[in-house]
Amino acid sequence: MARMPSARDFLFTLCLTVVVVFAAPAKSLAFTPVELLDGKLTIDIEDGWGPDKSRIAKQTIAAFKPKKGDAWGTVVRGTHGLDPAAIGDYLTRKSAEYTKGLAWLPKLTWLKKDTITLRGRQWADLRFIGQMPDAKDTKEGLLYTRILATSYQGQLLEIIFTSNTDRSDATKAKIDRMIESVKLVD
Repeated sequence: MARMPSARDFLFTLCLTVVVVFAAPAKSLAFTPVELLDGKLTIDIEDGWGPDKSRIAKQTIAAFKPKKGDAWGTVVRGTHGLDPAAIGDYLTRKSAEYTKGLAWLPKLTWLKKDTITLRGRQWADLRFIGQMPDAKDTKEGLLYTRILATSYQGQLLEIIFTSNTDRSDATKAKIDRMIESVKLVD
């Protein structure tokens, strides 16, 4: 007949389990927080992505690219004013601009084009993909792009990440995580 474990045996096993769980090595961060605009803007840049000096232009605050794959991201500060109340107008203009400019794609699919509130601030959130003709779901295709834009100190602030011809769902997921990590304070 098997003996029932004593309360002491049970307690010992529980303590050993707790020690093993807390002594296990912690997972390393899968991103690096990047602070821009004197620390007012923070974006968690995914591991495997780094600075992209080839995309730096007059209005570019920062640019990023993955070490592997065909994608890129930029943070751009406009020189023309943008009133916070005009985010909806920006959204309409930008979506029309991309729809017309990417008419060469077999099927441009808008996944989202809406204004959202992220951490108390109004943003334009645009997401589209150049879908493959035989796509099985909405994210299957080329040219997955996310744009997050807002008015910051009266100027347009755009954060754009795109996977040019990278069909990897992992790349698209990283783009989504980076965009969703954005924090901006006044």
